Amino acid sequence: MCTALTLTTKDGYHLFGRNMDLEYSFNQSIDLVPRNFSYINKITNETEKTKYAMIGMGIIMDNHPLFAEAMNEKGLACAGLNFPGYAHWEETSIEGKTNIAPYDVILWILANFETIEQLKPELEKLNIVGKPFAKSTPLPTLHWIVTDKKGDCIVIEKTKDKLTVFDNKVGVLTNSPTFDWHITNLNNYMGITPYQPSDMTWSDQQLKPLGQGAGGFGLPGDFSSTSRFVKVAFLRSNVAFSEAENSGIIEFFHILNGVAFVRGSVETPEQKNDITQYTSCMCQEKGIYYYNTYNNNQIRVIDMNKENLDDDKIKIFEYKDKLNMEYEN
Repeated sequence: MCTALTLTTKDGYHLFGRNMDLEYSFNQSIDLVPRNFSYINKITNETEKTKYAMIGMGIIMDNHPLFAEAMNEKGLACAGLNFPGYAHWEETSIEGKTNIAPYDVILWILANFETIEQLKPELEKLNIVGKPFAKSTPLPTLHWIVTDKKGDCIVIEKTKDKLTVFDNKVGVLTNSPTFDWHITNLNNYMGITPYQPSDMTWSDQQLKPLGQGAGGFGLPGDFSSTSRFVKVAFLRSNVAFSEAENSGIIEFFHILNGVAFVRGSVETPEQKNDITQYTSCMCQEKGIYYYNTYNNNQIRVIDMNKENLDDDKIKIFEYKDKLNMEYEN
């Protein structure tokens, strides 16, 4: 399970990130892949090179970056979210198509494109082939959200029927079912408002709101993908920025905190605790990656533009999951 979010700040910056909800840590790190980095396409066995540098959360296997979410130096950003029961991969490659594995979709997008406008026509040629990266790594079941620093946003879903590209006007993605179902479901919540309802009379009985926040009565609060989609779409639509420095970053993390999994609140069928392992936020104009973790609420900051983007190897930043506290006495 996961929740992804896009947000435009008061001063015009574009932010993108996600909650990673899992019952285990996957030995993740923040990985900076330089320009002209060579990697093997596992479907074609051909060597490919990154046109653009990129930074994001993932793992490195056999010097091959496997991203959960990332952005490139041009401000294009992408995240893969679990899409169980719907994701479907082809069995073989197709001549004349762009044949890649599902775990390489993020890498392929960020390595080659600057904007959604450039990417969209190339998605018509995309053929996602279900070949595991290794015997020890099962195939992921994913769909993807992609956004650029102009604010354009799409969702890519490959089901048994076809590959579909949706324009995403709400700037949110969670998990199953399909994106168009989530959008239709938002119509059930049109009456929810941040404003306090007025007193009214039913028959001869006067009714008054029971405290502040009554306008949001009925807003889902559970941890299902359908409820998280609605809640984050509502919070994003009504977010109010303050005059504080980095107000956009502050509100971004607060929105995703509103749907974060607390240990013990979501138990898997294997009786393991599903938690929000980390929350990430990327400033697409500045090339800065922010994150905090379940055990460490302090926001950590990595600026890709302070690194050598023409290096010949991946730079790995350690995932900091130990609680930091500031003692005042």
